[in-house]
Amino acid sequence: MFQNIILSVLVLTISSVFACDITATLTSQTYHKVYAQFTFHNGTKSPVYEFEKDGMETKVHITGMWCNSKPTRLDTYKTFPHKGAKVSGTSQAFIEGFGIVNYIILSDGVFMGAKAGVACAAGDCGASRG
Repeated sequence: MFQNIILSVLVLTISSVFACDITATLTSQTYHKVYAQFTFHNGTKSPVYEFEKDGMETKVHITGMWCNSKPTRLDTYKTFPHKGAKVSGTSQAFIEGFGIVNYIILSDGVFMGAKAGVACAAGDCGASRG
């Protein structure tokens, strides 16, 4: 009985350490049309998000196991992304946790802003402009 309790606690601890449930908010600070698209840790891509004016905001839910196995990348484009489209800005980092992160979309790039409850490593973790 005691071993089952310890095993249950261990499984819950491991799953909470190696899982993510992150709400990413994308906020535009541009007066030019900009497109943004995530490439997640598991290789899947988000829909393309369009920003036309300053202050527009979109929320994206990032979930999964082993979210820090590969970087989560947010690319911005001046034209709708298609094969061969040129990326105008990139923010990428290994992220993990249960919290929130804010990305700032600029006319010439993107960078990670404030975050809470999210571990971030080896990339744009809010220390520099993207």
